[in-house]
Amino acid sequence: MKKILVLALLVIMISSCTENSSASKNGNVTLKVSAVSTSGLTFPAARMASTIVITDFKINIGNIKFETDEDDDRYNEEPSHEDVKLTGPFLLDLLDTNKTLSQTIASLTVPNAKYEEIKIKFETGIEVGDMFGKSILIKGTIDGKEFVFWSDKDVELELDFNEPSKDFTVNSNDISLNIKIQIDALVAKLTSLASQNLLLDRDGDGIIEISTGDDDGHHDIGEIIKKLLEHEMHLDDKD
Repeated sequence: MKKILVLALLVIMISSCTENSSASKNGNVTLKVSAVSTSGLTFPAARMASTIVITDFKINIGNIKFETDEDDDRYNEEPSHEDVKLTGPFLLDLLDTNKTLSQTIASLTVPNAKYEEIKIKFETGIEVGDMFGKSILIKGTIDGKEFVFWSDKDVELELDFNEPSKDFTVNSNDISLNIKIQIDALVAKLTSLASQNLLLDRDGDGIIEISTGDDDGHHDIGEIIKKLLEHEMHLDDKD
């Protein structure tokens, strides 16, 4: 009877040690995305400038990949230290008045390691709705007239911190990362284009349409805005 009791205790101890050992090899990462301003602009549905009001900002993310830093000593020690992937789609409405401005994409367990960047792919939506065929959608008004910007392009971006030397390390801890989309440059560009009378409702439907397609003949401007938005996306370890 004593032998059985001892064996049972040993099994419990070994199981507990195994679980603790396994848990110690992982950490938890919460990934968020938000539209932000560094010049005092407020959200949501806020007046961004004297002529520009933005009311909607939607993005569709197809997949996300955490890339392990190959300089990390643990990279070659554990077979688990492969890139961590998340598969969407993740449809986010960044200015939804019923949601917080910093929206959680996912919370996940990842192996302890140093990660150098996140790859994120914007994909066109396939569900029926206003994001069908679009990866980014922005709506608002310019001098009181409705405008819409949308991109029908799939784009993969490599996101890291503004500080080039900064990575993030998971070491059996909880980390919160925020993909921040700076909106100031977008507002400045729209304001400049409007002041030059370059944003026109050429088809007379009451909406100024700017896209990577050819709505209202604003294709070139649509490409400029798409690239501008891509440039204004960065990773941050603060909300």
